[in-house]
Amino acid sequence: MKLVLISPPFGEKGQKSKGLPIAPPVLEYLAGLTLQVRPDVEVQLIDANKEVFDPDRLDADLIGFTVLTPQAPWVYRVSDRLRAQGKQVLLGGIHVTALPDEAAAHADAIVLGEAEEIWKGLLGDAEKRNLKPVYQGGFPELTGLPHPVTTLWNTNYVYGYFQTSRGCPHRCTFCSVHEFFGGKVRVRPIDEVVAEIASSKRRLFWGIDDNVWGVNMNYTIELYREMGKNLTGKSWFGSGDLVSVDHPRSAELLKNARSAGLTAVLVGWESNNIGSLEEYKATNKQGRQRRDAIKKIRDAGIEVMLFMMIGGRQDRPEDYEGILKLCDELKVSAHPVMTTPFPGTELYRIYEPYLIPGHDWDSFDGNHAVFSHDDPAMSVEFREDAIVKLRAELFTIPRILSRIPQVGWRGFPMSHITSWMIQYPQGRAFKQFAREREELKAKGVL
Repeated sequence: MKLVLISPPFGEKGQKSKGLPIAPPVLEYLAGLTLQVRPDVEVQLIDANKEVFDPDRLDADLIGFTVLTPQAPWVYRVSDRLRAQGKQVLLGGIHVTALPDEAAAHADAIVLGEAEEIWKGLLGDAEKRNLKPVYQGGFPELTGLPHPVTTLWNTNYVYGYFQTSRGCPHRCTFCSVHEFFGGKVRVRPIDEVVAEIASSKRRLFWGIDDNVWGVNMNYTIELYREMGKNLTGKSWFGSGDLVSVDHPRSAELLKNARSAGLTAVLVGWESNNIGSLEEYKATNKQGRQRRDAIKKIRDAGIEVMLFMMIGGRQDRPEDYEGILKLCDELKVSAHPVMTTPFPGTELYRIYEPYLIPGHDWDSFDGNHAVFSHDDPAMSVEFREDAIVKLRAELFTIPRILSRIPQVGWRGFPMSHITSWMIQYPQGRAFKQFAREREELKAKGVL
């Protein structure tokens, strides 16, 4: 039996992103899970975001896609084409779990939630061409998880990934993590995490936990202590909150994190607008002094980038300039995205009355304004133009270079190198999007 797993292109009309060269993590993990439960199954991985993909030349007994919301229209079109040829199609991922009835119309079977407990049975059903319409995954304990298989790609990646937990202790309205992974945060055994990273031939990683240090302080400090003791020459970046830096053991946490190879963290600043922070239910994750927290992280030798959402219904035009001023003042970079109410989230339910008709899911990509705003100055055109302008100003070469020396000497040289390796490709990807947007405007498409 042959299984083909496909990572779809990201964004509007299946555009190919030139962002960070990171291997699609779900597919590598599913390859490992397949090897664990059905080692006789042949697995092929395809990254349709990086390589030429022709569905008419695909030969497999089962073809699986993992689906984020902006990828859904492309996946549905390709899936319908494959099924018309008599091929079995499986869909899973966050969007499928959020909208199972929609996804089921384009698949022979869908997976809701996590795959570990149903994967072996699903593969057996596919082999007999007797797939069930729905496979309901559970929330298993994270022991004995398979290692990702990294050798099946047709393209090379600079970054691999690892995971130490699933879930997040926060309940932000814009996030689907707690909907997808359940209300309880689960952690992996520390020795299994360390063994997985140590066995990988890769040296650079993305820690894909939704919060690299806010899940369980005692666990995280011990995890990073063991990583620091047992791993050599491994560097990584991840995402985290700011409130954890208020913890009485935060100095120990940051010291251990740096010794474990953490070089950069994307922290959830979310917004400068207090009304937006409250609407997102993100105030409790900011901590008492979030500016001081950034300095504390950097002094530990770890670079910081701010995750920020802009264009929400509480935001105002001056908030765009406020982000640039904040970043210049702190000499820190930001990753600004358009406020996007993803299906399955609380924010979607709040914003649903204001959604603009006619948008397909590929517009829910953090670049487009998909809902109306009460402030006439915050038109769709203004919001979309303003975020493109903001990104262009944030990622000029002089600004990037001015930020790198702000990272403490404890992180030299890898944190400083990582700072460039993250900022420059991000700026390049934003410029690519801006160019394509201008081309569409010139053609009268926008």
